[in-house]
Amino acid sequence: MAILIVKPTIHRDEHRIGLRYRFAAGSDIDRITRQLPGRLYSATNRMWHIPWREDYRDYLHQAYCNVAGIELQFEEADTSFFANLPLPEMREEKITEPEQKVVIKITIDKKNQKFYLDHGYHKELFGLLASTKRGIWSKHHRNWIFEGDNELYAHITGLLRKQGYDFEQVVARDMEPEEIQEQEKQEEKQEEKQDKVVTEAFSGILQVYDHTLTLRRMSPATKKIYTGFFKKFLHVHRDKDIDAMTYHDILAYIKTCAETLGQTSLVQTMAAIKFYYERVLGREKMYFNLVESKEVVKKVLFLPFYELKPLLEGIDSPGDRLLLFLVYHANLGLSQIIALERDCEDLFSGTYTLAGRDEEAEAFFRVLVRESRELYGQNQYLFENKGKPYTVDSLRSKLYRIMGHYRLADLYTRQYELILNQTSYSPATRKNYLGTFMRFLKYFNYKHPAFISDEDIRDYMILHREKSASHQDSMVNAFRFFFERVHDQTLSPRHVVRPRKGFYLPDFFSQEEITALLGATGNVKHQLLVAMMYTAGLRRQELQNLRLSDVDLKRNRLFIKDSKGKKDRYTVFSTHLHKLYEEYLQMARPRVFVFEGNRAGTKYSFASMSGVLKGMAKAAGIHRNVHLHMLRHSFATHLLEDGKDIRYLQELLGHKSIKTTERYTHIVSDALETVASPFDRLAGQIKLGGTKKGRGP
Repeated sequence: MAILIVKPTIHRDEHRIGLRYRFAAGSDIDRITRQLPGRLYSATNRMWHIPWREDYRDYLHQAYCNVAGIELQFEEADTSFFANLPLPEMREEKITEPEQKVVIKITIDKKNQKFYLDHGYHKELFGLLASTKRGIWSKHHRNWIFEGDNELYAHITGLLRKQGYDFEQVVARDMEPEEIQEQEKQEEKQEEKQDKVVTEAFSGILQVYDHTLTLRRMSPATKKIYTGFFKKFLHVHRDKDIDAMTYHDILAYIKTCAETLGQTSLVQTMAAIKFYYERVLGREKMYFNLVESKEVVKKVLFLPFYELKPLLEGIDSPGDRLLLFLVYHANLGLSQIIALERDCEDLFSGTYTLAGRDEEAEAFFRVLVRESRELYGQNQYLFENKGKPYTVDSLRSKLYRIMGHYRLADLYTRQYELILNQTSYSPATRKNYLGTFMRFLKYFNYKHPAFISDEDIRDYMILHREKSASHQDSMVNAFRFFFERVHDQTLSPRHVVRPRKGFYLPDFFSQEEITALLGATGNVKHQLLVAMMYTAGLRRQELQNLRLSDVDLKRNRLFIKDSKGKKDRYTVFSTHLHKLYEEYLQMARPRVFVFEGNRAGTKYSFASMSGVLKGMAKAAGIHRNVHLHMLRHSFATHLLEDGKDIRYLQELLGHKSIKTTERYTHIVSDALETVASPFDRLAGQIKLGGTKKGRGP
């Protein structure tokens, strides 16, 4: 068992977390340590160290969770470490020097040994008091209630004085608690009266709202919270047509709430309103950008020397190799690099330290410095252009040209992977974005995106105009992510245009064809596979991921975990499949997944699933092109034909928007059966055909 020793320490008057281990460079633990944000190496103490954080135990457990055979040993720090630990920097900025005057009133109730603290809306002060974990926040009065003796009072007031807040102290009269109770009763009566008015005025809307919440399988607590905030929204807009309210009207209300509500209540208010307009009315998704969107974390790639060295072997210029070494192994910033002097062979013996004190890397650096000096003859700085030092922008441009000139595809890929992994995108989206953009760069011989124009992007997209709309839309998403969010370049909407999406009706099997499919084979596994996709309306990945534990025969339902859009849901399972399912289990004996491949515990491949359906369709005499998703389309179409509510269908299919489900209403419309062509009225008056034979055109 390998051991990683963790101990809080102080390095150069700064609180840090020390990491001590003995592992070879390039090992899993060494690789992860070198990628930790803010990591430094102490040659004196012979250990790595990272910035101090209160949750360092959980943080490090998470960081090294994928390393096999490792044990983290946490040692306690000296008492002086915690005694001298400063308050967080952000709290000092926001609390010791308040931007606005905060009016704080403390009401003391001696009889009941309580005191009440009112401060109005102030996010930082609210967080400060919440961190004490000694008070209770009253929703009715919007103030803090503290129960305790003089010691607690002295602690809270001392904390306020320390952070620079002034407060007014008031001693409550003996009858204050009773008056408070009476006031609470009056407020409750007022809320009940308001609730009654809203319920009567919007009974229809609230009934549909509650019905849709039930369909979404919201818990009773969530339903109560959503309904409460939605009723407040209805009361404020009781004189308006709720269904006709615009996005800007709703946003104005949300902004008003943001001034008075806490963060949790504000999020719940937005969720309750969005639920009605998006889920009940089926509108497009609404986004309320009350805070700035989180920027992409643009970390600079770190490459161990043994990985960087092969990349540098194909580069002739010592200056180019030197710059790549300093950026991607030494991880120096461009502003630091332009300040390096020409005689800096001993740079990593003093001012800076290379990761792991790699002697081979230091020797490599010294050779590059000497070669550059002999070849370029710099006057003063390590990097000069015609005798003048580089600026940050010009050196950045030089780095970009190096990457394009030598076609450093691996460097592009690993840098982009590092950035994508910091986002909340799903693995599939990250893979799609990276693959799309790397194919794009390959087309331009790995020219850096900084030198690719909007016209180049337009010409590239024209080459793909024969591709599907979804393919082109995915390209636009990838381009916007990398150009705008990674490289801070604005794409012209005239050149980068999303394709116009067509409207295509889903292809499906008729009920007679489903019967023919299931009767075309005697293979129990193949019959069950097709029957389950049809009876539950599953996507192919949902069927592939379906585990034995997800099948509930008692309640006749399937649990679909982490489906498209990172959602869980339940869908139906036919009672008529119980016998076939049990027969299949006895025959195949799967271990983990319902459908497994040749090796036990492995998922059944998509290719095998598709081959099963195509083989059954051919045997059943179905000669058109078929695919697995047609079974899901058939499930939805046949349910609507049977008169089932479209909102139930939305839940069973796992659609976010009702508009997606409404596609199937175009299929089951009976207009084609009830509306006759005007030609039918003329058919009796026109004699078609004849006895004479005529020549064709």
